[in-house]
Amino acid sequence: MSDPKKRAVYTVLELAVLFVLLPVFYWLDWIPVHKIIPLLALFLYCSIVLVRKGEITARDFSWKGNWSLVIIRFVLAGAAILLYILWFTDYNVWADFDSNRKLLHMVLMYPLLSALPQELIFRKFFLYRYASLIPNSRSMIVVNAVFFSFAHIYFSSPLVLIFTFLGGLIFSMTYLKSKSLLVVTIEHTLYGLLILTSGLSDVFYKAF
Repeated sequence: MSDPKKRAVYTVLELAVLFVLLPVFYWLDWIPVHKIIPLLALFLYCSIVLVRKGEITARDFSWKGNWSLVIIRFVLAGAAILLYILWFTDYNVWADFDSNRKLLHMVLMYPLLSALPQELIFRKFFLYRYASLIPNSRSMIVVNAVFFSFAHIYFSSPLVLIFTFLGGLIFSMTYLKSKSLLVVTIEHTLYGLLILTSGLSDVFYKAF
């Protein structure tokens, strides 16, 4: 698409369909097929676009990142989440895997079936595809976090929206600094497993 105006219109429409309409359809339960199918289709679409544009490179699989910051931030976040559970909720500290075997399966599959696809879609694809619409990196971090949070309206929980917005800020900053899909996927996995193995899994886990 050579016309810049047409390309800009297409990009905005794509953003609206993929990151506004699709989450709304999930929330309203208007998906006529199993909900994993459109999610996998979105992952495939984003992957194809990135490969065709030559955006998947060796750097995406680099271990180079500010691991000290990642670990310190995760420890502080983990402590904050623990205190939140103990002081402000009635949830148990640990998830009850005995009564929810599907949750245990989700924990085992989370890195490859959740964290990686989400990071490819929301960080690798989103931050590349819509950079022309939001060229300011600080604004892009906030916008990305908003859309990442909005994608979780399917849970119908203000707590999930708040946590995913904060997570979106963290993951966007990590990716923009490291440019590594691997690094941000590992970080996302840490936070996801922290939530899923805690009592907050009652809120954050919702099987398709």
